[in-house]
Amino acid sequence: MNAKNRFEDYSDYTQEKPFSFAKNSSIGCGGYAEICFCPKNVAELTSLVDRLKKDGIGYYILGNLTNVLPPDDITNRAIIRTKNINGIVFTDNGAFVYAGVNSGALLTACKREQKSGAEFLNGVPCTLGGALYMNAGAGGVYIDEIVESVFVLRNGKTLLLKRSDCGYTYKHSAFMENGDVILGASLRLQNATAEEISAKESYYANRRKHLPKGRSMGCVFKNPNNAIAGELIEKSGFKGMRIGGAKVSEEHANFIMNDNGATAGQIRSLITIIKNGVFAQYGVQLEEEIRYLD
Repeated sequence: MNAKNRFEDYSDYTQEKPFSFAKNSSIGCGGYAEICFCPKNVAELTSLVDRLKKDGIGYYILGNLTNVLPPDDITNRAIIRTKNINGIVFTDNGAFVYAGVNSGALLTACKREQKSGAEFLNGVPCTLGGALYMNAGAGGVYIDEIVESVFVLRNGKTLLLKRSDCGYTYKHSAFMENGDVILGASLRLQNATAEEISAKESYYANRRKHLPKGRSMGCVFKNPNNAIAGELIEKSGFKGMRIGGAKVSEEHANFIMNDNGATAGQIRSLITIIKNGVFAQYGVQLEEEIRYLD
């Protein structure tokens, strides 16, 4: 297939082209994707994924692009965003939530329906699909703790997986390796008053007040066993370190900020220096929780 015309026959799919990573990612850097698809429903998403696979075209499934580091040049993969795969249905014991629902919309709906359990996501800039993919958490609570089941697309078929089938561990899931496309999930929630829910939201919002404001990917590294990544980075002397426009935050050393025109390459270089330095001083191998796009 001629790469220049490889999406010529994809006009029936909801799309945006070209797609700028710098304009759409939270870190605010990177180049372009030739095309970004925004399927309007599960049927379109299923058809699109099947078509891309048959045509041998790689793709990334993305939500808010908040914990990803894009490439500086043009990726040869298609981008699929789940933002239109949304909707929430509440039940007596929880809710079924589609992957494209963002955390703010979820919490607003939960407060309206007086359902509690997802307040830890307050202020976390994610979609449900992204949270399920990386087992996102805040304040010591993680999304897998309220997951009942996850609705996925696998090899052209939709499946409902039990929580125990999702391989959840600290900031990790089986979805990172198995290629399943997350479509939604059933969440366990409890009845609560709007006042109780607001109090919990305020608690988690206060816990996030110390986090840096500006363009970043959130925390870059997972916390290693019995240690805190930000503290190791700071003790290793990297707080405030800069390579071009990329800078280790002065407020929280586990954040790398786009401080005036950083490139993805500069951020990658800073990440490598931090990993090597922390390992040299403490023998700890830091592991990224961000996702690299190529």
